[in-house]
Amino acid sequence: MEGFGGFIKSQPARKASVASFLLEIGTEELPADFAAQVLAQLEPMVRRDLSEQRLACEGLSCTSTPRRIAVCIDGLAPSASDLQEERKGPPAAQAFQDGVPTKAALGFAQRCGLQPEELEIRETPKGPFVFASVLEKGRQASDLLAELIPGWIAALQGRRFMRWGAGERRFSRPIRWLVALLDEQVVELSLEGSDPPVQSGRTSFGHRLVAAEVSIPAASAYGDCLASAGVMVNRQQRRQLIADAIAAGASKRDARADLPDELLEELTDLVERPSLIEGSIDDGSLDLPAEVLSTVMRSHQRYVPLYRRSAEVDPLSLQARGCLLPQFLCIANGLDGAEDSIRRGNERVLKARLADAAFFLDADRAVASEQRRAQLSRVTFAEGLGSLLDRCERLEWLAQTLGRCLALDAAAQADACRGAHLCKHDLVSQMVGEFPELQGLMG
Repeated sequence: MEGFGGFIKSQPARKASVASFLLEIGTEELPADFAAQVLAQLEPMVRRDLSEQRLACEGLSCTSTPRRIAVCIDGLAPSASDLQEERKGPPAAQAFQDGVPTKAALGFAQRCGLQPEELEIRETPKGPFVFASVLEKGRQASDLLAELIPGWIAALQGRRFMRWGAGERRFSRPIRWLVALLDEQVVELSLEGSDPPVQSGRTSFGHRLVAAEVSIPAASAYGDCLASAGVMVNRQQRRQLIADAIAAGASKRDARADLPDELLEELTDLVERPSLIEGSIDDGSLDLPAEVLSTVMRSHQRYVPLYRRSAEVDPLSLQARGCLLPQFLCIANGLDGAEDSIRRGNERVLKARLADAAFFLDADRAVASEQRRAQLSRVTFAEGLGSLLDRCERLEWLAQTLGRCLALDAAAQADACRGAHLCKHDLVSQMVGEFPELQGLMG
């Protein structure tokens, strides 16, 4: 696909007093759900620390791909602003005796970095006190960033963090490289506790199948450099590109794409170079219920099912043939020219997965729902609350009691009790055991 725009665009000429900053944390392939966790933590953390250090900036944004997390700051001040601080010291009577500074005054002046004669005596509601006017000069941005970056990385939290190799640093996946650039200058730092140790530089890595090392000359060139190496680093642009491609693919078939937001977010965080692939579903698989096919494709294979635009989906229908098209869409992360190979591979995997689903469905259909009831006693509902069988019996009692309280007729009460009796039987079916997302529907 074309149009992999950069994350930091080239900026028009600006005042020399501000700079662009880039931090890229390069890793092994990250879990798809990690991006949302880390981006929600990283941006507010960076904003907070810059504010606390009095380091001004014009814009800050964070992005990610499966192999990198990036912080981009625009209009960063070259140094923190100075801080003029008024400090209150001991009472004047204790600080000076006959105009001569005492130990209290000398100690206070030393703590403030001043000479005793630079102290001032001011009246307060509690009497005269000694004051010191202290000017704290702002530190250079490069020095502050070198101290802040390791703390930002160490503070990130997520599921399944672990140590890698012999290092003590915990992270979702091993950190392999670190780019830290203030305009063209490398912000020198080292990530201790990594195995091997990671030293900051200007070398990044492109798409795993397209390019190896990428030298980034300046922070403002980040997006363009990675685009030339096959990486669309801007997550929002990548998400929009995927959504548009799937919408176009569905429109081509006059279909409705089954693309919930959760799947779109996951697809965005699975690829660095998205391209649309259309595959075919084996005709025999359309004899499965539509919900089964859709669940297998969405939840297990990350494919996008295509529904006939004019068809009404009946969740209780035992066949998908009338509502689901025999095609699906998927997002690939591979090389240009490999579309046919990718499509065949995905079709082969889906065929095997749907064959498993058909086997489980046939096995479940061979057993009456009532025959599964005994198995519920072997499944714990919750500690102290008994088994699933105990829960079913409580639900039956509730249905019966509420039916009497509401003065339902005998047929309605019988239906409610029968529903409560059967409602958890599918939890011990083979289909729900393999595809838990279908619980409550397969029964």
